[in-house]
Amino acid sequence: MENVCNFAVMIICNTTYHVDCKVSGDFLDWLRDCYLPEALVGGLVNCPRLLRLMGHNEGGVCYALQLQAATLSDLQRWNQAVGKHLHELLTERFGEQVAGFTTFMEELEI
Repeated sequence: MENVCNFAVMIICNTTYHVDCKVSGDFLDWLRDCYLPEALVGGLVNCPRLLRLMGHNEGGVCYALQLQAATLSDLQRWNQAVGKHLHELLTERFGEQVAGFTTFMEELEI
């Protein structure tokens, strides 16, 4: 991956979830107990970070889960092998009570 203007880069996988208030506690427990342990196996992603979005409470709670990868290639491999499987598990468990979207980002040092 090209290093724009010689800035230090970090690759981030950010998944933002909108979670129905009725399952918010269960979702967080599942994320911590099931999702993260499986996501981190293999070492392609690390440094998990969970954030709650403020001011987005229309019928639910919004969370952002961030995982860090060394390269875009590592993140793409993880997403194909592990990320898609975890998304399937999430859908099986919570159905339409949890909706999310994922973006890959490059952090630049300023």
